[in-house]
Amino acid sequence: MKINRRHFLALGMGATAGTLLSPLPWKLTDDVSIWTQNWSWTPVPETGEYYYVGGACTLCPGGCSLAVRKVGERVVKIEGSPESAVNSGDLCGIGISATQLLYGPSRIEGPMVRAGKRGEGKWNRISWEEAEAQLAEKLGSLSDGKGVAALSASRSGSVPALFQRLLDTLGSDRFLTLPSVHDTLEQAMAMTMGRKPGEGVGFDTENTDLILSLGSAVAEGWGAPVRMVKAAGSKKMIQVEPYLSTTASMADMWVPAKPGSEGVFALSVAAAMVQEKLYDHIFVSTATEGFDAFSAWLLENYAPDKAEAVTGVAPAMVKKVAVAFAGARRPVAICGRGKGETPVSLAEALAVFALNALKGSVQRDGGLVKVGALPYAVATAETADLGAKLAELTEPGKTELLMDWGTNPFYTLATSDKAKESLAAIGTIVSFSPYMDETAAMADLILPDHTHLEKLQDVPVRAGLERPTVNLAQPAIDPVMDTKHTGDVLISVGAQLEGGSDSFGWDDYETYLEESCGEMWETLYDEGTWQGDIAWKKGLERILGTSQRFTFVIPEGPVALAAEGAASGLPFTLVPRWSLRIASGPVADAPFTMKTISDRMLTKGVSHVELHPKTARQAGLKDGDTATLSTPFGSAKVVVTLFEGVMPGVVALAAGLGHTAFDDYIGGKGASYTALSGSMADPATGLNCTWGAKASLAKG
Repeated sequence: MKINRRHFLALGMGATAGTLLSPLPWKLTDDVSIWTQNWSWTPVPETGEYYYVGGACTLCPGGCSLAVRKVGERVVKIEGSPESAVNSGDLCGIGISATQLLYGPSRIEGPMVRAGKRGEGKWNRISWEEAEAQLAEKLGSLSDGKGVAALSASRSGSVPALFQRLLDTLGSDRFLTLPSVHDTLEQAMAMTMGRKPGEGVGFDTENTDLILSLGSAVAEGWGAPVRMVKAAGSKKMIQVEPYLSTTASMADMWVPAKPGSEGVFALSVAAAMVQEKLYDHIFVSTATEGFDAFSAWLLENYAPDKAEAVTGVAPAMVKKVAVAFAGARRPVAICGRGKGETPVSLAEALAVFALNALKGSVQRDGGLVKVGALPYAVATAETADLGAKLAELTEPGKTELLMDWGTNPFYTLATSDKAKESLAAIGTIVSFSPYMDETAAMADLILPDHTHLEKLQDVPVRAGLERPTVNLAQPAIDPVMDTKHTGDVLISVGAQLEGGSDSFGWDDYETYLEESCGEMWETLYDEGTWQGDIAWKKGLERILGTSQRFTFVIPEGPVALAAEGAASGLPFTLVPRWSLRIASGPVADAPFTMKTISDRMLTKGVSHVELHPKTARQAGLKDGDTATLSTPFGSAKVVVTLFEGVMPGVVALAAGLGHTAFDDYIGGKGASYTALSGSMADPATGLNCTWGAKASLAKG
């Protein structure tokens, strides 16, 4: 076979991806770290026999099950549990490196109260009794509980339910979570398939034979990372995005589409299936509603020749994708750009649902499926108007007290300098982070939680699995610092509030957890995991009317949202680049993991941007130049790296860098994509659907 430039690029990136889950790079990292990085805080394990204890990772929404290796009472290594239904024995580098977060210098040693100006880094250590009393007193002194908000890492599980209970006691309805693609998918499911409270959306990638990925970083951390990397390596795949990513290099077909046009591309493929009569006629005629009106609207607005102006994809390529998708036995289309940490527009989600329905790939093996609600005694909290309530956090005077548990809004929600300033204007900020992250650094009171290696806690997995799943974090080690389980803190604080003694009557969190889990507790505790039944019908049942019919819905809002700053006149479009080796959520990489980041993303603490040579010539830049990257929301110094695998006019910047806190090994490394991207509210949901921003590059 003749290997051209593009084949060579894809081969190199695919080879890199193939080692991501193998032990080789992480073993090399361990060796280099042990022999060359004699940092004072680096743990030196005692000699002796080793043994394993179970656990669950909370560093991303994947919720992987762990096998924690110990020598004596020291954690020396973290592996994936071979019995896990989520990660089946493997683990990503970020999960493996959690020992560094456990013992590292970013850990908070105990409860603290701010002593200087906010963000100045001056603290006084206080006792846990004093810390809980201060929080209870502050909550009780507020004239209106509506000024209290809680940001939670998850909306499901026992600890989020305690936050919800605390807010209910105060009269506040501001239980908030960081939105993800699943918030949009669940709204789309409610409109097309019906949805009961607590039900989620899953993708049965284990049984699919083709994945059509609309911008999802399947091999770089979308959903449950290990599960999806395995799918990328074993299933046929079509990747649609403007950058030749690791996922695109592993795909059978890469479709370079203009940034932000993935939803329009999905509709153009659907239109081609209707035009060429490639859709599943039996399923559409017997198990769906609204097809005639939807197909007429589809052909009028999104026929491949009409969609080309938006997507940049030729009609012949659209038809090729349509034939491949329709010709597969059990294909599935997925969406959620990058790791799925940011919502897509409701119109885009509806487009993906419609594409799956045209093939009959809903509620069946290998397709898009409903995931049953978790059988908790405490209900999953679902916040109405989440987008509007998140926006209130940055409105002056709206929030008197903010409690943060695992979301780090000063990094994840700080989409501009102005947004960060607005968050800093909140009256009182309380952090439960075990690490000195950006939000803890700006807090007034810190009540540090245990890490996932130090506590017992349920970990619901909301990452696109095909059935409801809960894993159990278990204490592999006694707390290294003077930390306390957030569940115990909330029970203590709640009981001190007026009228709270009855609502928080448990002796401790463990008693509450067992009661909350109800009938699933025995299985969860004994096996470390619990999985519910498959909620969809199989075979002819779904066609004969025993399951929910699918409704084709014509989106009311725009399918393609313009890049942030579109009116600025800036010549380029900034998009994020994703890596399995960079944590892009609330928690940063561990120090050693930072050393595994590609030098095409970061060198000497400076981020790289990747440009097509045509883009570089337009900007008057060459490979290796230092440049200033500017958007309407901020600027950063970057190094230029030329790459023919990125579409002309696009600037790719690695997401997950640019932290300003944690420690010297992590903070101050690279530029924050989030801080440069701005926010783009979907008119249908109010959620921030930012996928990129207009940008410029200037030498120097």
